[in-house]
Formats: sequence, structure tokens, C-alpha cells
Amino acid sequence: MALYTYNRKLAQAVWWNILLLTIGAFVMAVAVQAVAAPHGLLSGGLMGAALLVWYGTGALTVPVLYLLICLPVYLWGWFFVGRRFLLYTAYGSGMTALFGMFINFTIPVTSELYAGIVAGVMTGAAAGIMLRTLGSAGGTDVVAVALKERWNIPIGQFTFGVNFVLFLLGAFFMPFDTIILSMIMMFIQAQVLEYVLSMFNKRKLVMIISEQGEAVCEAILVSQPFGATMIRGKGAYSGGNREVLVTVTTNTVLKQLENLVFDIDPHALFIVENTFYVSGGQFSRKSYA
Repeated sequence: MALYTYNRKLAQAVWWNILLLTIGAFVMAVAVQAVAAPHGLLSGGLMGAALLVWYGTGALTVPVLYLLICLPVYLWGWFFVGRRFLLYTAYGSGMTALFGMFINFTIPVTSELYAGIVAGVMTGAAAGIMLRTLGSAGGTDVVAVALKERWNIPIGQFTFGVNFVLFLLGAFFMPFDTIILSMIMMFIQAQVLEYVLSMFNKRKLVMIISEQGEAVCEAILVSQPFGATMIRGKGAYSGGNREVLVTVTTNTVLKQLENLVFDIDPHALFIVENTFYVSGGQFSRKSYA
């Protein structure tokens, strides 16, 4: 329980959020400056818009263009999303641009396909790390969150629409093979992002069916920080009364919970399922306020 409480406090700590945003920004900057840009790849969101402008005009640099495009979006977001979320997000974007200004090397990947894979993995990992904070990776996330909060427009649909328009514009003056490779990169990025988020947010949903449900429930409430819900049931074959307990725990304490249950009721049924998103109750909920 002490470890769980510490983790919740850590997730709210300013220094921890700044650290994750800084790491994510550095990885993102390397991916764009040292992999995507040298191979002419087009990413999504405002970073993709910055790349598109740079490919078309050659003006300034990608980090500077990205920062210039982000500024009006963040000024708009100041009135429509939470200030804490916006400030953390702006910090992440600013650090991405700052790191990008000092990255003058290229990762030696000669194959265009391999470059797309590397860029997709790196940008996905970076975005996932930054989304584990009280902010985000920036760019269109600010607009997407505002639309979600005000009009319940799904974030995924909005992001897809923006990227669709972006790739459509890119198709007018970029090789079609590059557009396809960029789409592959974006697909890999989305998969890696989901994987990174699930690494931090994976939980175990446990169902316990027992004739001594109340005793098991009391033991769980004493030893586990997550609590439990008890549902009254009845055996279909025996007709005897049963209690069905539902709780959510982590993989590190799962075996401890299993031993606890069978010490009280050796005949209990212990069912475990993976769950990748738990919000509310004793679990922290990311707020954009």
C-alpha cells in the first residue's frame, strides 16, 4: 500500500512530469531531425505540418517552424483547456524544438524502409512517455482535447482527420512512395505508443468466487490498496450461496493476493484477466483541467 501511495504522489510531482517530458522531447527531436527529415518522411500533427512547410520552402529549420506553428494553437488553447495541461504540453513542445536546434547529426540508416520503422518506433515511444505525464506530446493534442471536452468529438477521429488532410497535401509535391512509407511510419508510431502506455498502465482484473467471500473481502481490504466489490451469487449446480469478488491489482502483488485467497478458502475459484485501462476510484485519472 505504501508503494502504491508513493506511485500516485510521484505521478503528480512536478519534477517527475518535467523529467518525463524532457526525455520524451529529446527522443522526439532525435527521431525527427536525425531520421525522418533526412529521409524526407512526413509525420502527423503539427510536427508533420512543420516538416511539410520545410520540405516545400526550406525556410528556417523544422524545430523553429514547429514552435511557430504551435504558438497560436497554445494561445487558443489557453481559453479552452486546463492551464496545467497546457503548460506541461507547451514545455514538452518547447523542449522538442530546443533539442532539435542542436541536433546536427543523422542516424546512419540507408534503407528508406528501415528509416520509417526507426522513426515510427522512436516517435511512438516519445509520445507515449510524454502522455504518461500531466501534459502531452503537444501539437494537435491541445485542439483534440478541447474538442473532446466541449463537444465530445473523439480524439482519435480528429487526429485521423488532421493527418489525412496533411498526407493529402503532401501527395501534391512529394513522391507517392514517400507518402506510403510515411503512413507505415505513422502506423508503427501508433502501435508503439499504445504499447508504451500499456506498459505503465497494465492492471490485473481479478474475480474470486468463494463460499467465504466476506472473509476474503475483509482480508483484501486490509492488505490491498485497491479495494474490492462483492456481488451475491448462487451456484448453478449446487444451489449454494456464493460471493463473487471483483478487484483490480498489479502484477507485482498478484501472487500475494492469490495466496491470501486460498489460505482462507482452498476451494475458491480465482480468475485473472489483463486490463489496460483503469480510471477513477482509487486509481488516478488524468485530468485536463
